[in-house]
Amino acid sequence: MAAQATLDCTTAAEDELVVRPLRREDVPVVLRLIHELAEYEGEPEGPKLSERDLLEDGFECSPAWFFGLVAERRGEVVGHALCNRAYSSWTRRAFYIEDLFVRPAARRAGVGLALVRALCQMAVKEGVNRIDWHVLADNAPALAFYARLGAHDMLRAERRAAMRLDRRYIEAVARCSEPSDLLGPSASGPPDNQ
Repeated sequence: MAAQATLDCTTAAEDELVVRPLRREDVPVVLRLIHELAEYEGEPEGPKLSERDLLEDGFECSPAWFFGLVAERRGEVVGHALCNRAYSSWTRRAFYIEDLFVRPAARRAGVGLALVRALCQMAVKEGVNRIDWHVLADNAPALAFYARLGAHDMLRAERRAAMRLDRRYIEAVARCSEPSDLLGPSASGPPDNQ
């Protein structure tokens, strides 16, 4: 009889997953999710942005530097996608997913799929022809999930390596007048993560 007292009495409507656009008031929880993702990826000191940065870049400038989606269950944000619009010289309009993260307690319950589906629905509506993102090479569950969706590894499929200039190299290139003025990581080893 005691077991009956612990039955979950939530209705389907109360347990419904809702995916919606990111709003200003979501910024504090999204910043926490960004840090949770960084911790999961083994880079807890990686994110250097603040709530103020997210508000300014996502809600107070035009055009916004990013857009996002949040997934809620029972009024709690359990996942998010942080994205931006990009342009491809081959396929025109594109989205880039910077972060796609689902809290561990909410995984394997369709949250990631719901976020990707909502983003794909936006893409269809906006005439977007591709969605790109990076994933850690050792994140087997994510790689398997994305493969089931039909995503392909760009390095394998098209021999395209992801490249990045961090701020100190952006400044160095902006200042240089000759390529020989540059002393990049190839001459001194890999760059620090900045």
